[in-house]
Amino acid sequence: MQMEKTMLNILPVPTFSWLGVNGSEHTVKQYETAYISADDGIARLDVQEGSSYKLSVAENQRSTVILYNNSDSSTSFEVNVSAADGSDVKLVEVFDSKAETVTKVRAELGTRARFSLVQLYLGGSGTVSEIAVEQGARSEFTADIAYELRGKDRLDLNLLTEQSGRKSTSRIDVRGVLSGEAFKIFKGTIDFKSGASGAKGEEREDVLMLGGSAVNKTVPLILCAEEDVEGSHGASIGRVDEKQVFYMRSRGIPEDKILALLAQSRTDRVIRLIGDSVTEQRIKASLGRGEEDE
Repeated sequence: MQMEKTMLNILPVPTFSWLGVNGSEHTVKQYETAYISADDGIARLDVQEGSSYKLSVAENQRSTVILYNNSDSSTSFEVNVSAADGSDVKLVEVFDSKAETVTKVRAELGTRARFSLVQLYLGGSGTVSEIAVEQGARSEFTADIAYELRGKDRLDLNLLTEQSGRKSTSRIDVRGVLSGEAFKIFKGTIDFKSGASGAKGEEREDVLMLGGSAVNKTVPLILCAEEDVEGSHGASIGRVDEKQVFYMRSRGIPEDKILALLAQSRTDRVIRLIGDSVTEQRIKASLGRGEEDE
């Protein structure tokens, strides 16, 4: 399988280079096409190295695809989604690998198509994730993303949705926890194109810092070439509430358990959105959570 160099996670409007968020070059393998079929059902797949997954959903059809990456070695793969008019597509991606990962998601949404993206990042020595969505008229795009990074974990996440269609909507919700020396970049861009009158978009990120050495970089961006649109973005970056920790310790809960519970609250919301008990139990087993942790 041949290797090639490519630029990933390019910021649509470059900023100062010293910030280190404009994009980065990576060497990836040339992909081999793998077609996914999940008509009106759920397809569960373990990620295969070097795969280019193709998911085409016909008009007014519903499809759910769950991709699970728990490889012990470096992995690169991409997913291409084509959602026809009136279709309803849900893509779940679980990144449960400590090795380096390079991944892309590309989605094209037809008129009134719905695309729901659910992602969960559970560490990784170097994960680079790129998401690009093109929205048609009255299409709906939602992204619910959570991450839990510890030690020297690194995540570089870039999401761009281009709203070209009239009355299209987007909602991006990202929540995560950083501890130890973890490092994370999240760039979220909503791009209202000319002609997207009546379109609405919102994005937000909620980051909890549990380590004094952890590094967080959040870059929310809204681009607008159309007047009749509504867009909003925001980020909340904070540390543990000492009063909350004191209260829980006074109830006999050890501090390490308290921090684990705070981290769990960020990821549990996204786990519940998966909507598949098989995958949910697999994740909880990997995290070492039992019924007592519910």
